[in-house]
Amino acid sequence: MKLEKLNLVNEREVIFVENLYIESFPKEERRPPDKTFKLYEENKDKFFILLASTEDQRVGFLTYWDLGEFIFAEHFAILPDFRDSGYGSMVMNLFMENTTQPVVLEVEPPTSHIAVRRIKFYERLGFKLWDDVEYRQPSYYQDGKSYPMKLMSKGTIDLIKDGKEIIHLIHTTAYKL
Repeated sequence: MKLEKLNLVNEREVIFVENLYIESFPKEERRPPDKTFKLYEENKDKFFILLASTEDQRVGFLTYWDLGEFIFAEHFAILPDFRDSGYGSMVMNLFMENTTQPVVLEVEPPTSHIAVRRIKFYERLGFKLWDDVEYRQPSYYQDGKSYPMKLMSKGTIDLIKDGKEIIHLIHTTAYKL
């Protein structure tokens, strides 16, 4: 398994990420793909899109923000044919092996079977659910709607001391509020 930065000049890579992005996330949980690629191009030191590949095939992607004290993993998707086969764990473990910073990510609240499965997936990887923290994902669109979500993290984070600042950094950097 390997993780490599997306090459915006490579049309196949861009199409792969765009198609999997649209297929994997409902509209309210993703920005328009063209805006994602523009952010990637304009924020090379903060925003990253990584392609996950085996020796012979792309299996998924991960987008994340380097926010200094922590990483905000914004979107992570594995091709449907590779789900439930250990690829998601391999990709996320490889990613976390290559960072010393804590990692924070959003998940849907545990109100459906799939949301509970996703939370358990991240818990098996060592993430902790911020169960007592109220969090809303801001809109990626100009409609102003926000959506109830939960945060999870792996690494040393003091929620009482740093929780509000972490949420503020995610909102002002990734969501441009």
